[in-house]
Amino acid sequence: MRLFLGGCEMRLPSRVATTDKSCVIISSVREMVQLEVEWNALWLKAKGSFSQTYSLAFHSWNEVAAPAGRSLFCIVVREGGRLVLVFPLLRYRKGPCWMLRPLGPNAAEGTAILVDPESESQENVRLAWQAVETVSKADIIHMPFVEVGSVLDRSIRRGRNLLTDRDVAPFVDLHEFPDWEKYELAIGANTRQQLNRKRRRLSEMGDLEFVEVDPVTTPEYARELLECMFSHKKVWAERVGKRGVWITSPEYRRFLYKWISDPRNVQSMRVFAILIDRTPIAVKLASFGVSHIDLNIAGFHSDPRYAKYSPGFVLDEYWMKIAFEKHLNVDFGVGDEPYKLFWSSNARINVASYHIPQTLVGRTVTRLWRLKRIALQHMAELRERPSKAHAGS
Repeated sequence: MRLFLGGCEMRLPSRVATTDKSCVIISSVREMVQLEVEWNALWLKAKGSFSQTYSLAFHSWNEVAAPAGRSLFCIVVREGGRLVLVFPLLRYRKGPCWMLRPLGPNAAEGTAILVDPESESQENVRLAWQAVETVSKADIIHMPFVEVGSVLDRSIRRGRNLLTDRDVAPFVDLHEFPDWEKYELAIGANTRQQLNRKRRRLSEMGDLEFVEVDPVTTPEYARELLECMFSHKKVWAERVGKRGVWITSPEYRRFLYKWISDPRNVQSMRVFAILIDRTPIAVKLASFGVSHIDLNIAGFHSDPRYAKYSPGFVLDEYWMKIAFEKHLNVDFGVGDEPYKLFWSSNARINVASYHIPQTLVGRTVTRLWRLKRIALQHMAELRERPSKAHAGS
């Protein structure tokens, strides 16, 4: 077993002695670019998700990571010269710590290692994680939204002093249903009636129209719809207290528009929207994979006249039928929002985000961060007590 970093060879222990296997750390974007064809072929074979594509990694690097001064740390494993694993990460400084996290736009995408299912996949994932721990020299490793029970998850949880945040990612296997009518029965008659009523009320407000836009062939209109979505998403975030930096980040916007309009992207993208008298009232971005659709972003009109009829919920029915017709499952992304749980019939994947201190500096900073979080939670509880007492008097 061989590991190469910056021209130096390191030996890693392995139970696999008969395979010509190498693990290489790529730190040059030029070398990453040379992987495009192999990376895309591996993604197709592994039936990967949007966060594992070469296109997402490439545009994330160019538009988000490189301008911020990050360093590339991309793990590549080969068996007999054949690419069988790729795991792109970023190394960067934050205060006194060197940090390591997956390469991406950092907009709540999941973390999964792209690996050839016909290779020694479990051994290869463990090898990649061993390279993360031993070669990255990170004080703190951050792995967001890892599927609980996966090989990567089990490898991470062998460590100590982990900080863990739990969440869910609703997912529906549409192959379980022979036709759309059976699926409708599974999601419930009462909610179906509510959906029909909301759609009818929206149609009474004007000309209700569903549009499906390919951002490669119609980039201007796709961008117009997404800009409308971002403006309303910002209003929603301020109202509910969400603080996703990506919502207002110009770097994220540049990444997004480059990524979705990239004609070399191995997967196709679609912007779905419903309009009333040509005014967008709900917009969603989705990416099509080999076996499933990923829901990437969603936004809804903030005007109460529309909002009370749940336009995003109504939009879902249109594009969910497209997924069904194409025999694709649907990954709704991280979060337990009611509309996701409705369309998934409460089926979900458990995910965990890990904050992993690796050094004394990392452990010290983590302790201080943990104390700060406890103090902030305590202060928030103290602020809530007077309002509750006043409400009860």
